[in-house]
Amino acid sequence: MKDDYAAHDAFVRPARGATELWRIIVMILAFEAVFMLSPVVFATLLPSERLRDEFYDGITAFGTLTQFLSFGITLAGFLVLLRLLHGRGFASLIGAYAQAKQDLVRVFVGVSFWLILIELLPPRIDPDQIEVFRNFGVWLALIPVTLAVLLVQVGTEELFFRGYLQQQFACLSRSRWAWMVVPSVMFGSLHFWNGEGAAEGIVWAVWATGLGMACADLTARTGNIGAAIGLHMANNAFALLIVHIAGWPTSGVALFLYPYQDPALYSGGVETLLEPWVIFEAIVLALTTYIMWLAARITLRC
Repeated sequence: MKDDYAAHDAFVRPARGATELWRIIVMILAFEAVFMLSPVVFATLLPSERLRDEFYDGITAFGTLTQFLSFGITLAGFLVLLRLLHGRGFASLIGAYAQAKQDLVRVFVGVSFWLILIELLPPRIDPDQIEVFRNFGVWLALIPVTLAVLLVQVGTEELFFRGYLQQQFACLSRSRWAWMVVPSVMFGSLHFWNGEGAAEGIVWAVWATGLGMACADLTARTGNIGAAIGLHMANNAFALLIVHIAGWPTSGVALFLYPYQDPALYSGGVETLLEPWVIFEAIVLALTTYIMWLAARITLRC
């Protein structure tokens, strides 16, 4: 019988030198501290108050792109901590580098194709509901920059959750609950704050947990982190570059903008979890994640 996760052992091997639980706990706490401080540090590097305001608001191209670029500070801090606590470096989180690079590109392209195809199916974007159509040439020019900063943001998250945590928890236990589910739940819990209220926050957290498990599965199947980064990056690129809501954070590089909506409209408590709009949003997110995971596997034939 074929072992779908045969490549996982080689991926985990670099972590076996220092597997004590206290190291993992310290790393998690330190990573969270660095993550929280990174925007503050990044803002101090900007040369004017206007640029700092744009950075924190995230509604212009500069603000959106620099918000994601600021993850580079988190990445730098994480790599320093990795060296101090475990005596290993960046390459130990990747797997086979050449294969990881190839898998990243293939999965990004394959998943992006299916996301664009889904967008073309009904219900399509209604031009009558769009408030802003950005200049197409400017939008095209921003795509490479957007992908570059997304690689920093997505790479940081994947290196920590599907690289470091998946490797370290796999050293503690061979159970998928340990190395697949636990890091994914931790990843998902951070996305609770993406929602405007408890109901939407729970939907985001559950969705991100599912996305994390899809990325963990791909990492275990391929023995490298490339496919996970490719899937995650395609998801985020699609969310940033195609359609957004005017005046909302991270809306600065979208081609189409819907009219501004008061975020309070989405701030319902837990009691609204059974309302139709919440159920519909949850179903769409779950189906989209499944399609992305399936597209990645088809692309890689794994």
